[in-house]
Amino acid sequence: MPAGVVKSAARALEVIETFARERRPLHAREIQLALDIPASSTIALVKSLMRLGYLRFDRRTRLYVPTLRVAMLGDWLRRDALASDGMLAAMHSVNDSTGEATFLSTPNDVHMQVTHIMAGRQPFTLPVMPGMLVSMTDSAVGLAFLASRSNEEIEALCRRLAREQRHSLPPDVPALMAQVKTARRRKYAAVYGVLPGVGSVAAVLPAPLDTAQAVLCIGGPEQRIREFEQNYARDILAAIRKFRARVRISAPAACRAREDRRAAAA
Repeated sequence: MPAGVVKSAARALEVIETFARERRPLHAREIQLALDIPASSTIALVKSLMRLGYLRFDRRTRLYVPTLRVAMLGDWLRRDALASDGMLAAMHSVNDSTGEATFLSTPNDVHMQVTHIMAGRQPFTLPVMPGMLVSMTDSAVGLAFLASRSNEEIEALCRRLAREQRHSLPPDVPALMAQVKTARRRKYAAVYGVLPGVGSVAAVLPAPLDTAQAVLCIGGPEQRIREFEQNYARDILAAIRKFRARVRISAPAACRAREDRRAAAA
């Protein structure tokens, strides 16, 4: 469990995420095995979630299932033409066309955080899990996101990282800005070797109203990603165009995009 996380809060959310993965009612024993915690802790968790109205228990089958209260938690995020469904559709499209592991990430403070993963058809396992924090300055998802921000925002981020990362080298701002410029020109970012033997290609999804900006990414063996980089980038950008067609984009994001295009052309 990441440092600084309250264990009880993490466990409660892990229960809900277990149902999201399994997509079916679960026995307490199944939840216990998924979370790898003692049976007594599992019972305490599910009973607490029942009292709060997030789970219900079928005594006849002894199965637990999330209630509508869980479904309604993120309903306000879906007001803009079911934008989250559009993001998942874009993920499925890229996953089908490339056969590579596909990820969705969103900014979280000075990092990017993986929110969704779809396994690829290729026999290759990436050491990435939902909730994992990724560098914003060294990763493909981070560079793709930064390419959608203004130069001033990027420089401010670098100053903050330099203050907070006292025991590591500060970001190389000129080198980072060169990478951002390339990502803006290409409309995607590609990074190799941050994880040994791994390559990734990513592009930013336009931000619908009331939602955080997200980045769509594929990852796999470095040699294969290098070989098919341009094809994979075309697949990602095609999925993003379809996503754009089905959602309304917020005015601030559209203004930033125009500013960044002018900056890239300068």
